[in-house]
Amino acid sequence: MRLQKKVFRLVDANLNRAKEGLRVCEDIMRLIVNDKNSTKRLKEIRHRINSILKTSGIDYQKLILCRDSRNDLGKKIKNISKRNKIDDLFLANSQRTKESLRVLEELFSILNNKTAQQFQNLRFKFYELEKDCIKKI
Repeated sequence: MRLQKKVFRLVDANLNRAKEGLRVCEDIMRLIVNDKNSTKRLKEIRHRINSILKTSGIDYQKLILCRDSRNDLGKKIKNISKRNKIDDLFLANSQRTKESLRVLEELFSILNNKTAQQFQNLRFKFYELEKDCIKKI
């Protein structure tokens, strides 16, 4: 597998992971906490990821074509963590989001420095939003 394809696969996995984590956090704030403002802010960050990708110069279809879910070694790793409370679920998914945004920032530091900076800014924006949400849960 060519290096570019492997890098695109890594970008795709982390884009998906970040947006999935955000979506869980968003739904908790929307449907459990019933906080319209936090829900809106989480949705904006999730949509901002798509906007950043569009301006990065990388075609999303190429990322999808580099996806190899069938042979992904990670899918066989069982999740042994147990979530007992809604705040545990929120925190696990906010952590997933932060880690993925950091990976995207690092990857784009070699692909497109402007995009790397945008992911860094988004990550720090999420740090503050996470803090606000935790206070409300």
